[in-house]
Amino acid sequence: MKKLIAGPLTLEYSDGSLWNIRLGEEEAIRRIYLVFQDINWTSRPFEILEEKWNVADDHFSADLELRGSNDAENFHAKLQIVGSSAGEIKYGFSGSSTADFMRNRLGLCLLHPIANLAGKSCKLILSGGTKIISEFPNDISPSQPFKNLSGISHTLNNGQTLEVKFKGEVFETEDHRNWSDASYKTYCTPIELPFPVKVSKGDQIEQEFTISLSGQASKVQKLTQSKVTISVSDSEASLPDIGLNIAEEYSESDHDEFNEIGIGHLRLNLDLDEASKANFTGAVKLSKKLGLKLDLALKATSVNQITEFLHSHEELTALVRNLLIFSKTHKVTPAEFVAAARELLGPQQIISAGTDLYFTEINRGSAVVPGIDQINFSLNPQVHSFDDRTLIQNLATQEVIALNAARIAGSKGVSVGPITLRPRFNPNATQPDKDVSNTALPASVDSRQRTWFNEAWTAISIKYLAQSNSINSATYFESVGWRGIRESKSGSKDSVNFPSESGEAFPVWNLFAALKGFSICRKSSSSAPEVVDSLILRNSETTRLILANFSSETQQVYFEGIGLTPVVLPPTSTTYLDI
Repeated sequence: MKKLIAGPLTLEYSDGSLWNIRLGEEEAIRRIYLVFQDINWTSRPFEILEEKWNVADDHFSADLELRGSNDAENFHAKLQIVGSSAGEIKYGFSGSSTADFMRNRLGLCLLHPIANLAGKSCKLILSGGTKIISEFPNDISPSQPFKNLSGISHTLNNGQTLEVKFKGEVFETEDHRNWSDASYKTYCTPIELPFPVKVSKGDQIEQEFTISLSGQASKVQKLTQSKVTISVSDSEASLPDIGLNIAEEYSESDHDEFNEIGIGHLRLNLDLDEASKANFTGAVKLSKKLGLKLDLALKATSVNQITEFLHSHEELTALVRNLLIFSKTHKVTPAEFVAAARELLGPQQIISAGTDLYFTEINRGSAVVPGIDQINFSLNPQVHSFDDRTLIQNLATQEVIALNAARIAGSKGVSVGPITLRPRFNPNATQPDKDVSNTALPASVDSRQRTWFNEAWTAISIKYLAQSNSINSATYFESVGWRGIRESKSGSKDSVNFPSESGEAFPVWNLFAALKGFSICRKSSSSAPEVVDSLILRNSETTRLILANFSSETQQVYFEGIGLTPVVLPPTSTTYLDI
């Protein structure tokens, strides 16, 4: 990260984006960036060809040359970034293509942070110049809270007004928490307009954001390097029943050591267009061997598919703890799917429905239908961005999203799963055959699966879901393979880009092992959660601290509410302490 100053504002730059624009201690803007999303809504990166910087003590300027990728490989853009000593920041681009291509979105995006803004008043400037008073949503908004925008402003803690003006397109804002992001996102083009849109050869596209300060200011609290403190509460919550998804390909011996870890269930996900009895039979056998409950998720195109499967697998279905039912053609489960299963299985069977897509679907659709016991949604932190920092920032949103799910569920329970690092598939792809991965690995596989980062990320994910006190069960990753917690005995499918050894236990395995014997989470908070955060477990004999140091530097951590002297954490690490 390149650290920059624009008068009273501090900010950072990396890979074409501006990050963390602050006035003293207060984060005012989280990120400004240029995005291209293709016909499948997949974000495609820009290649930076050249950067020229002029950086002084209180101002800066930069000129960048960019080139698009994939469908936009012939699109070239010039990005200009200027920060003045008066506290004004301009971020603009102009570009054109030497060949036609299609886009769903091409333009500038801005993220406002959720913290300190949820429920706060703001002023909107509409594209015609009209100004209206509104507020940032407190509950997660299912639809765009702000539309037809040419500007937005809000008051900072010191009394000044921070205003952002948008030029070159019509912008609108969505609540990014629908996809577990920790931000409100302002973007172009309005989603209600037809897409994809053709970008013709020679078309010139120009957009610009201008950030400025106005009004009288009280004293600004200067940004200081304060110590990292974990505050531990006397308040406690039960851990959700934590489980793993059964991998698509596995052998029984792949799971020989799984009795060493602290999970309560396995989940088998079956697409009824592809299901086989062997899959179900093997899952029942595996769950029995490990002494775990079995959840079964069925994805169907029709009521007949569900009834035929349940009739033909009656004996095995009786061994299922939770039957989850999803639709391949509807984003939330239709009532008739649940009614058919309930009629066949009776009142004693736990039935869940909702979606195996994102929270936004249960927020927008009718997820609570007659006959269900729980609603379900899936979760991953990379619907929109892929960098470590964004994944860390998004973790705290999981508590908010769980509380909002409970609000929607009412008297029903909530289950979350699958929880994965990468999206399992693209539910918005209109041409899936063209939705190729941005990396050498399949789009559903993240090389960080087998690193310390996934261990730390998962620990804090469990922390925030548990602290919501709203989740019955949480089902993570797969049991084995490159989307799992250890490699299969058959070894990596790509030893170059995912160089795991046969049977290798990934670092996240240590976390699941550390959960064994614990069912209570003591609530905690961090003074710097993007640097260090904690999951604190308790049983009748032991309090176990799981400390995630997300930074690349050694951190000394202090504690409040628990009798523990300061602890030094190695860089990029997960530390386990029993007291």
